[in-house]
Amino acid sequence: MVETLLNNKKLTVSPHPPYDALQAFVRENHIALEGAAEGPLKGMAFAVKDVFDIVGSTYSNGHPMWLQTHEPATETSSFIVNMLEAGADLVGKTICDELCYSISGENWNYGSPLNPHDPRRYCGGSSSGTGAAVAGGYVDVAFGSDCLGSVRVPAAYNGVLGIRPTLYRVDNSGEAPYCKSMDVLGYVAQDPDVFEQVSEFILGEDQHQQSLKRLFIPVDLLDVVDDNVREHLKSSIGRIKGYFDEVVEGKICPGDLQDWVKVFQHIQGYEVWESYGGWYRKYRPQLSEGPGSRLEWASTITYAQYQAALEAREEIIKQVDQVITEDTVVVLPTAASIAPLRTDSEESINHTRLQSSQLLCISPLSGVPQVTLPIATMEEVPLGVSLLSPRHSDLQLVKLACQITQDYLKT
Repeated sequence: MVETLLNNKKLTVSPHPPYDALQAFVRENHIALEGAAEGPLKGMAFAVKDVFDIVGSTYSNGHPMWLQTHEPATETSSFIVNMLEAGADLVGKTICDELCYSISGENWNYGSPLNPHDPRRYCGGSSSGTGAAVAGGYVDVAFGSDCLGSVRVPAAYNGVLGIRPTLYRVDNSGEAPYCKSMDVLGYVAQDPDVFEQVSEFILGEDQHQQSLKRLFIPVDLLDVVDDNVREHLKSSIGRIKGYFDEVVEGKICPGDLQDWVKVFQHIQGYEVWESYGGWYRKYRPQLSEGPGSRLEWASTITYAQYQAALEAREEIIKQVDQVITEDTVVVLPTAASIAPLRTDSEESINHTRLQSSQLLCISPLSGVPQVTLPIATMEEVPLGVSLLSPRHSDLQLVKLACQITQDYLKT
C-alpha cells in the first residue's frame, strides 16, 4: 500500500514560505495576507495559483524568467480583495505548470507538486499546486485558472470538488494573460460545505432558477475513455441517475470529437501566442518539451485559421445548446484516466492528454459551467466525474454536486 500525504496541518499567515511536504507552494515570491477581523469567511485559509496580481508581489506564471522580467503588481486581483475583506486568510501562492500551457502538473523549474493520494503520481495542471494544497489539507479552498482543464484536472486527480464557471461569470481581472476568450477563474475545495459557501460568495445568485431534472448521458464521451475507466465510472453514474426525474442517452457531438479539439487548439493557440509571443521572442526562455512545442506550434497559427475556428465554435455552441437545454445536466468523465504515474512514458501521458482533450474542450468552447465531483476511485486513487449544466446555472449545479458528494461520503 502506498503511503498518502493527506490530512496535513492547515497553514496560517506567515512571512515565511510554507515548508509543505507536497511542494505545492512557491518560495521565491511568497506572500501571505491576513483577512478582515470579521466576515462570512472568517477562519478560512485560501491559496491562489501563482498567476494573479497581488500588490507589491510578482507572479511567476510557472517560469523564473517571467518572474525576473516583470515588475511587482500595483493592484490586487478583485477576487483576492473580496476574499480578504470577507475574513479569509491568504496563506500563500501555489505552483503551476510552465506558462500554464500544460495539464499534466509538471514544472521543470520549480518542481512538480506531489499528489497527496499517491506521491508517485502527478497532480494534474496547470493549477497543480492548487489541487494538491486543498487535497493535502493545507487550505480550505484554493483558486486557479482553467482553459483546457487547468482546474478540473487537478480537482479530478486530487479527489476534490472543483468548478470551471460559466464564461465571464466571475471577474478574473488581474490574471496572467493567456486565452482571453476561453480562460476563466476556478477553484477547488475538499469539504462540500466549504465549496458551497465559497461558491455562494464568489458566484452570487443565479439569475434564473432551472429545474435541472433531466440527465443526459453522452455515449460518445464515455467511448473516449478506456474500457477499465468506463467500468469504474458505472457505479458513480448510476448513483447520479437517482437525482433526476428523467435519464436519456445520446451523442453530444454529431461528428468527430477530434474536430472540436482542433477548433479549441486553434483558438487557444492563437490567443496564447498573442499573450506570450512578444515576451517569448524577446527573452527566449528555456521551456520544457511539452509547453515549448505547443508554444512553437501556436506561433504558426494564421489569422485566417483563427477566424475559421471562431466560426466553427459558434456551430459547436449551437450543438451543445441543443443537448444542454434549460433543465438538463450532462454527466461525463472529467479526464480520461486517474493521475498518471511520474514514471509513465511520454507516449502514454500524451495519449491520455489527447483523450482528455475531447472531454475537457466542451466547457470552454460552449461556455457552460462544469463541476468535478470526487465520487469515484480506481486503483485506490481518485477518478473524476463531472457535471455540465446550462450557462449561468452555476450555483444550482454546485448545490447539486455538493448534495451528491455529501451523500456519497456518508456511504
